[in-house]
This record gives sequence, structure tokens and C-alpha cells, in this order.
Amino acid sequence: MNLSYTALQTFQNCHFRYHLRYNCRLPSRPRPAAQSSRALHGALHLFHQGLKKPRSGDEALFPPAAVSLDTLLSHLKGYYDNPTRPLTESQYREGRALLTRYWEVHRGHFPTPYLLEEKFQLHAGPFLLTGRFDRVDEIPDGFEILDYKLAHRSLLPPDPLQLDVYQLGFQALTGQVAKKLSFYYLKLGEKVTAEQEDLGAARARVQTLGREISREQEFRPHEGPWCATCDFQEFCPVKAKNPRPVLAVGRARQLGFDFGEE
Repeated sequence: MNLSYTALQTFQNCHFRYHLRYNCRLPSRPRPAAQSSRALHGALHLFHQGLKKPRSGDEALFPPAAVSLDTLLSHLKGYYDNPTRPLTESQYREGRALLTRYWEVHRGHFPTPYLLEEKFQLHAGPFLLTGRFDRVDEIPDGFEILDYKLAHRSLLPPDPLQLDVYQLGFQALTGQVAKKLSFYYLKLGEKVTAEQEDLGAARARVQTLGREISREQEFRPHEGPWCATCDFQEFCPVKAKNPRPVLAVGRARQLGFDFGEE
């Protein structure tokens, strides 16, 4: 069984939503915010790629122009001009404003990226845990994992489950321990950092949750704040007066669902 942080979080919040998404394979509806997030992540990835230390003989691949504001904004423009999944005019304007502020805040002291959009996987109990880092930076006392967030900062502390998954993933990928794990809120230009915790405890927590998933039989719904953004309310015995039966994936498109990447 393969699991991701998103799958673990979904199960932790609502067993029924997990069942529909990952067992029944009902896909999520496309959301405008997801396209903005994808474009901003992509623009920042291309920009920071120009800051990586070049390997011997590769210096020509990283000209000085690669770290200019114009170059950063041009990466976003590429998404705006994409004919298959273009950004709206308002999304593009907001994206330019966010990236311009990002540039102004960090100009002159951008850190050296160690990893960019790097996938990881590790065995954790009965399942394979997979994921991807937005960015990992070299810092004076080790490494810092960064995750970009387009949403406004939550009043709650960073999700301990996501911190656990990132810590374990970084160790599995590099054999090293990250010193810091940070969430960068693009709309606020603000970074929230959590210190590294005990990896043994992190592994135990993730394995326990994975075993719960493998043993679950009933997949009952659990009402909470996540219901507001759930794509499956019409199937839910808690939220719908006359819930639809769960249909085969082949008919999901008839309900307005779209098959996208995990």
C-alpha cells in the first residue's frame, strides 16, 4: 500500500472521505486555487534552480540573469500563456504581486538550494510512504526543509503529521537529519519554523496511522472544518439528506469530477 502525507491527513480527518478518494478512487474537482498554487510553485522552482551550485563544467547553465526579478516573473508568465491550463488575469496579477514581494524580501540573501522538487519514498511499517519537497536549503548548521503555502497562515501550529513525514523523507533520501522544517506563506511573506524532533517518535506515529488505515473496515464519516472543502458531500450520510450511492470511477465524470494528478 502506497500512502502520502495528504492521504494520511485525509484519513486522520475523515475515514469516509479517505475511503472515497483512495479506495473508490473518486477524483477531486479542479479548483482555481490549485492552478495558482501550481504556477507559483513552478515559477519559484525555476527561479531557485538558477541559484543552485553548478556542478563542475555547468557554470554556463546558470547565468546571472537567472536570479533577476524579471526572470522570476517571466517564469510565471509562462504559466499565464499556457493554452492548456492558463491562469486567469486576476490570478496572474496576484501572482506577480506575491513574487515581486518575495523577491524584495529576499533580494541579496537568497539561500543556496540543496534540493528542489525532489521526490522521496520510504518504507514505514506495512506501507510505502511517498512525497515531494518543495525546497531544501543549506543553512549554517545543517539543512532546512521549506514548504510553500498559498493559503493565509493558520492560527494553529504547523501540522505535526506533515513535519513527521518530511523529517522521515529527508532522512530516507539523504541519510541526514534536517535541522529545521518551515512553512512559507506566500500571501504574507512570512515563514513559520518548527525545530527537528525525535525521528523514532515520528516514525512510530506514522506507522501507527498506517496500521489504522490497513485495519479499517467501516470508514465512518467524521464531521469537522474539513467538510467545507470536501468534494464528496453528496455521498456523505452526515452532510447529505439523501446521499448518492458511491458509483464506480468510470461514472465519476458524469458527476463533474476531473481526473488529475495525485
